[in-house]
Amino acid sequence: MVEAFRHGGAPPPLPWEPEGRAEFNRALFLNLLGSRWLPAIPEVDRRLRAEPPARVADVACGTGWSSIAMARAYPAITVDGFDVDPDVVAAAIENAREADLAGRVRFAVVDAADPGPAGRYDLVTIFEALHDMARPVEALRAARAMLAEGGSVVIADERVEDEFTAPAPDRDRRAYGWSVISCLPGAMGDPGTAATGAVMRPTTLAGYAGAAGFRHTEALGVEAEDWRFYRLIP
Repeated sequence: MVEAFRHGGAPPPLPWEPEGRAEFNRALFLNLLGSRWLPAIPEVDRRLRAEPPARVADVACGTGWSSIAMARAYPAITVDGFDVDPDVVAAAIENAREADLAGRVRFAVVDAADPGPAGRYDLVTIFEALHDMARPVEALRAARAMLAEGGSVVIADERVEDEFTAPAPDRDRRAYGWSVISCLPGAMGDPGTAATGAVMRPTTLAGYAGAAGFRHTEALGVEAEDWRFYRLIP
């Protein structure tokens, strides 16, 4: 890892599943995403309950629990989950089948930075994944292109301080630790990487969103202990 940071490239993968793609967030998604977090965003909650039924794109969906949670909470919507890893997409398909939601929740292997289906989705979500992406501006630009008129993008990422301070608070220290051993190394294999890391401050995300063509980035008052939610408006 030290050599990778000194000379470029990425170290070998960690011996456990990549952050955000394992079952780590399953309980949070199933218990809080549809019952507390999304209902706390009035504009999004109204659209997900309205007619015609909303279409949702869940980018970097991992093993699919965020997609499944949204479909459970909002019985009329359809969710398309996208992830770059074929193994986790296969697991997500099986999870949706076991949850009896395969008719409304579908998954596909797609790079977040590749252009998706244009103008099809009322909501695009990226949960605890943007800071891991090598090309976050391209991913947000692709997400923006996927939106139907009146749609929005909701991001949830690490809750860190607005500005650097020393000594850093415990939450920032933990985020820095994960950055060094997982988030940054995982993104360093791309020569064009933004190398964001887990300490993605609100100004950094707003800068990425502006470069991707969004006119407004709103930090939301959603009560989530370790995450901060944002709504991006095109």
